Amino acid sequence: MPDLSQPELPQDRALRLGAERLQAAVAMLPERYAPFFARLGDLWQLPIDTVVAQLARAAEPRHWRRTLLSGLERFDVEPSKPQPDRRAHLLRFQPGALFPLHRHRGTERVLVLEGSYADDTRQQVRAGDTQTMAPGSEHRLHILGDVPCVAAVSEHGLSFVAPWLGRVLRPFRR
Repeated sequence: MPDLSQPELPQDRALRLGAERLQAAVAMLPERYAPFFARLGDLWQLPIDTVVAQLARAAEPRHWRRTLLSGLERFDVEPSKPQPDRRAHLLRFQPGALFPLHRHRGTERVLVLEGSYADDTRQQVRAGDTQTMAPGSEHRLHILGDVPCVAAVSEHGLSFVAPWLGRVLRPFRR
């Protein structure tokens, strides 16, 4: 916020407005996640230009799907070549959301882009952190803080440990 006790010099105003425009530009996708482009490429097994294109697509709300889990939306990353046993997503959890106990069918790798979560082992995973879950491992998640948690995921499917929950949430597992 400018100091109103002294008049703003034209060059100071230009610098301030330029900084505001830059901040607004990098707040939008795909630039928002520019520091993660290479890591996302590795996680999703995509070239950087495809990662950028996928993030640009994620900027459009119509590409996000609500799930039956309260506080969770999913963006499906389109693979360069179909891999039927592996899926890639962006997941957006609302603050305080809970993801129920589930078992991983294959290795799951997560890169947190914003926010944080803790699993039931009390391990906290924050923006910039990765978590790898082994096939057959189980855990539940709790979203921490007061901002959404956005995570990039590469996974081979999961099943919910409570059998009735698995039937109700079958659309999420696709």
